[in-house]
Amino acid sequence: MSEHPEVSGPRGPLRRAVEALVALAVARPWLVIVLSLVAIGCAQLYIRSRLELRSDFLELLPRDSPGFVSFEQQLHRVGGAATLYVIVESPDRAANEKFIDDLAAEVKKIEPDLVSYVEDGSKEVRAYFQANKWLYADLADLEKADQKLDNQIAIKSGMVENLEGDEIQPKASDAGAERALGMDDYKARWDQQANKHDDFPTGYFATKDGRMLGIRIVSPSTGTGDRGGDVLLERVKAIVEDLDLPARHPEMKVGYAGDIPNAIAEKQSIVTEAATATAIATIVILIGIFTFFRSFSAVFVMLLPAALGVACAYSFATATFGYVNTSGAFLGAIIFGNGINYPIVLLNRYREFTARGMTPDVAKKAAVWNAFRAELVGASVAGIAYGSLVITRFRGFSQFGMIGFVGMLLVWLSIIPLVPATVTVFERLRAKPWYRPVARLREAIFGAPVIRHLFPEVKSDGSRGEVVNTIARITERYPRVILAGAALVTLAALVKIPGFLADPWEYNFAHLGSKASKTGGAGEWSVKAESVFGGKMNVAGALMLADKPEQTPAVKKQMLANDAADEEGRLIADIATVYDLLPGPPEEQQKKLEVLERIRDRLTPRVMHEMKEDERKTLDELKPPEDLKVLEAKDLPSLIRRRFEERDGTLGTVLYVKTGSDVSRSNGKNMLRLAKTTDNVQLPDGTIVHTASRSTVFAEMIRSMERDGPLATGASLIAVSIVVLLATSSLRGFASVMISLVLAVVWMVGLAAWLGWRLNFLNFIALPITFGIGCEYPFNIFDRSRLLKGDITLALKRSGGAVALCSFTTTIGYGSLVFADNQALQSFGHLAMSGEVLAIGAALFVLPSILHVWRARARA
Repeated sequence: MSEHPEVSGPRGPLRRAVEALVALAVARPWLVIVLSLVAIGCAQLYIRSRLELRSDFLELLPRDSPGFVSFEQQLHRVGGAATLYVIVESPDRAANEKFIDDLAAEVKKIEPDLVSYVEDGSKEVRAYFQANKWLYADLADLEKADQKLDNQIAIKSGMVENLEGDEIQPKASDAGAERALGMDDYKARWDQQANKHDDFPTGYFATKDGRMLGIRIVSPSTGTGDRGGDVLLERVKAIVEDLDLPARHPEMKVGYAGDIPNAIAEKQSIVTEAATATAIATIVILIGIFTFFRSFSAVFVMLLPAALGVACAYSFATATFGYVNTSGAFLGAIIFGNGINYPIVLLNRYREFTARGMTPDVAKKAAVWNAFRAELVGASVAGIAYGSLVITRFRGFSQFGMIGFVGMLLVWLSIIPLVPATVTVFERLRAKPWYRPVARLREAIFGAPVIRHLFPEVKSDGSRGEVVNTIARITERYPRVILAGAALVTLAALVKIPGFLADPWEYNFAHLGSKASKTGGAGEWSVKAESVFGGKMNVAGALMLADKPEQTPAVKKQMLANDAADEEGRLIADIATVYDLLPGPPEEQQKKLEVLERIRDRLTPRVMHEMKEDERKTLDELKPPEDLKVLEAKDLPSLIRRRFEERDGTLGTVLYVKTGSDVSRSNGKNMLRLAKTTDNVQLPDGTIVHTASRSTVFAEMIRSMERDGPLATGASLIAVSIVVLLATSSLRGFASVMISLVLAVVWMVGLAAWLGWRLNFLNFIALPITFGIGCEYPFNIFDRSRLLKGDITLALKRSGGAVALCSFTTTIGYGSLVFADNQALQSFGHLAMSGEVLAIGAALFVLPSILHVWRARARA
């Protein structure tokens, strides 16, 4: 190999070990391939049996963050309280009611670890308020009624005294007395007051026309896609199936809404999208490889190492975490698209060396060793890109980084035996007579002049294709023009970047969630469930907890005071507590009871006897019963009381903070303000009550990203710089590679600023990853020029095509995210793809131009 300076050099222990491994793979290729296939198969079985997807935002936060700890403690106190609404729809109200009765009876038989309780109607609520409607009347109104009644009885009788005596007094004219002693209006108001908490006069949760009815199932599940929610929904669906809908009404149909089906639908959507995106990305990548190498065998050579790396990465995730979050679901396509770079470079070197006259066995060893150093640096910077995320506490970053790091490392390690082994197998197969039809098919596909021109074979000098050769000539001839153009693009980016970096975060939730969340499936039935359950009994707002029941009124008062002090305006419309559902404080209720007793005493048998029959009926319904008492929270009907109870039965600590109708819940800035108003409330006596809600979680995510995002990006840049400095061992190499890389990142950020893209908890990952992955391309070209004794043009001709293909496969891997319905993932795909395109552009144009200018100045 002395005639090939690129592969000459000392044969140290590492090189001898690598060549020995290559020799073993060439001697036993089928053994290497079979072992890798067995490993992939076992990994698939392990992953499918144990790995789960968790799509909730909580899975992105660090477990020790204050917001997460507070929210998790709250969940522990009140339980998951995940909801499952079952909605039945048909034109027959009676059939709907019968279905609800039968369904509720069966669901109540499900074991308590799946169902906490079932709400199938409001009969209990209506009965409670009707029985206590007198206490729910205003005290002033009761006193007016008492005075009115006293006055009307006097007018009716014509006397003021002895109205309650046994002696019958002469009846005076009742002229001026009102009907039913003027109590009609009071009775109507008190009935209305009693019914204001009950929007369901039939006792069923139903729309007014009775076309849709529903039940509400509350589960200990968290409603974030956990196993308990999955099992519950399947059990309920089985019950519905057994209830035979067509036999009840031909048009009857049932749907599911609430936390559990929404989480399951989102999880299934993510899994389906991830599988579809990975499959599409794999096909497109393999087509690109096929056309570049003009070979069927190249597809299999690339496929095995990348598939092994993906399988091992998810096996690692299964063993370490047991689950992946939303971004991790799409990581397989990213690892595949990025990791396949290593076998591309290796196979390209092998093809080049054989085209230049090396024998296959020598070329395999030479190609592996020649690419070993460049791929080691590539694996190192890619590992740094993912590894920089591991040092963060934000699980949305760290889990993604750890899985990606393992996957990329294993792809790199696997190419040493797998690529030579697979190439050897196909070389042996080509020698078989039955392979000739495949060779003729290949010739038919690539024999056309246009195809030969677009995808040429490797030439004797190791170059490939006119596109890369043209770029090499342009950068050699006009390096200063290219650098001037790069400077102008950089200046345009820098104009927008300062304003962008001042506040780069995406605050609009409508740009982060699912686009199809309100169309079809659980989303469509959620809208119907709202039309059924919407009302005062459907307690709305963010659930929060006080530490003790007696703190609740003070916490509510302080939250409202904090909200009033917000300089940007009020957010909170109301805060619901269990005490709001009582007819006032105990002392006020006692005063009402005293007035009601006077009213009851006034309606004596004598007075009632003198009334007409219809008036007597009105007064009978109005007359307060003798068993009225001061009501406490524990006296409320269970349908209402349970919403304010903790798991251990503590009642009164729960609050529901409801924002105004004009306050957008999709506006993250509103959520930050709400978190500031309601989190960690300090009472007048100095006590701090650690409250938490979903607003707390969002605020914690923003704080985590503000802390960990720059940390990961800075760590990635510093570590990559150190690796490049050590690998290039020269100021020229270090400066040229890093300038090319930094310009690409600056252009990417500038593009985001110009296009109005915002950073979020997923797409921020693109910044540190671009530093690592984008560094491979300029380093590969520089390292090739170093091996060619500084011949930059020839290095670009020989390596430019393979490096461009590497960028293509990585871009396609990121492109798989564009297929996601989740818009945060889409934004990650767009930002990462732009970084890849700009990184390869800088590597092919800026880096060679810098080296040409530097070399010309050195010569001068």
